[in-house]
Amino acid sequence: MRLIGEYHDSGYLALADAVMTFFDRRPDLQRPGVAFGEVSGAGSGVGGDAGGDDALPGKVSTDISLVWLDRSDPEAHALADAILRGVSVGLKRWLAERPLFLDCCPERSLFVCPLFNLQRYAPGEGFRRWHCDWSLDPDATEPQRRVLAWILYANSLPEGGTEFHWQDHHVEAEKGKLAIFPAGLSHIHRGRVSHEHSKTIATGWINAGRLEDYVARLQASG
Repeated sequence: MRLIGEYHDSGYLALADAVMTFFDRRPDLQRPGVAFGEVSGAGSGVGGDAGGDDALPGKVSTDISLVWLDRSDPEAHALADAILRGVSVGLKRWLAERPLFLDCCPERSLFVCPLFNLQRYAPGEGFRRWHCDWSLDPDATEPQRRVLAWILYANSLPEGGTEFHWQDHHVEAEKGKLAIFPAGLSHIHRGRVSHEHSKTIATGWINAGRLEDYVARLQASG
């Protein structure tokens, strides 16, 4: 069974509308997205296929970071809470389809990391570089504990979804679709770049362990 789950229902459609509305209404929270190096031939691609023009940043976007634990901005917290709940429902569906996965997972428990991002890609922008979502960086999201990643597409556009290298699979960008997939090297992926349409997504991670333990570690660290 393919480990890339795709879920699309009325609840995720409503959540996609909420993401779009919030992004448009809150330019005060928008920041340039992080660029992960340059796309330049074999050094950044897979098998020499970088999939983009030379010397372009690996990722160009405008981002809003949401922290579910932060209640200082009621509107942002309400959206973060809705996203956390929605992705948690998707995670339960994903695991129900693959019961052996959780049994073999460290700590036999998974939770949606409560720190995630909204990202908007203008025409010509995108996450061009092949990448995975697991790393050893000392980040507050504990990337070394990432097991799965997720993307909620907030609008539809042709040829603007996410492609997975080893699986030879393309997840179409369709409004209200939630995609859940492994965060590690087995599922390296990149965004397809549209030169005519913008793309808005919410995206984050699913970590090994329990949410309450993660929150305790986060609070203890300062």
